[in-house]
Amino acid sequence: MSKKNKELTFEDFQKLAKKKSLSLPEKIGFPSSYREGYYDVILEDIYSKLPFNKENKKVILDIGCGCDVLTHKIIDVCKKQQHTLLLNDSQDMLDNLPKDNYPKYIPGKFPLEHPLLKRYRGKIDYILCYSVLFYVFANDNIYQFIHEAIDLLKSGGRMLIGDIPNFDKRNRFLQSKEGLQFLKNQKQLKGSTSHENLNQKMDDTVIFSLMMRLRKFGCETYLLPQRPELPMANRREDILIVKR
Repeated sequence: MSKKNKELTFEDFQKLAKKKSLSLPEKIGFPSSYREGYYDVILEDIYSKLPFNKENKKVILDIGCGCDVLTHKIIDVCKKQQHTLLLNDSQDMLDNLPKDNYPKYIPGKFPLEHPLLKRYRGKIDYILCYSVLFYVFANDNIYQFIHEAIDLLKSGGRMLIGDIPNFDKRNRFLQSKEGLQFLKNQKQLKGSTSHENLNQKMDDTVIFSLMMRLRKFGCETYLLPQRPELPMANRREDILIVKR
């Protein structure tokens, strides 16, 4: 695997998080322009699948939460709705988030042993895992990761695995009439697909096999589109898991 196409690891993100010269999006591995102007749309898309903006006093876990504007907005909404919010990421990443009694932080690489996870095991209403699964797929055991997360949910709890890059979906789009027009715009292409040209590729086979596996283990799974306003909606999708 070439260094140029090397997938970022948990340790790589730790290093990015400590660099004071980087913007918040750059600390989580994205160009500053990647989500600029789209944060509210991303949140509305998440809320349509995990409606914690309209509910009170839920237990919510964000795995690999990062530290950019999206996370700060989620903290504000959850505090307003009186949720118990658990945020998991490296200590270096969490150091970029508010330093008060809210939310509750779980430092370390998931899955991990932690007193808060033991306390809330089987009691969590919603788990959010956004723009994370690809890195798990590239570097770790994706099945262990998701099974450990599902074990934390209460019966009827939901897990949203969001912003999954699907290489097959990307190719179907780029080969379409709309995609060919997109490719002609080099300015639009630059910075928005270059990070997708990696050696490890999630595709239809990976995504559907994962969904089928979780159904065998007593969950319902749904493959959901992103809102069309989102810049990656033509190449990314979400999995919603409901624990029975």
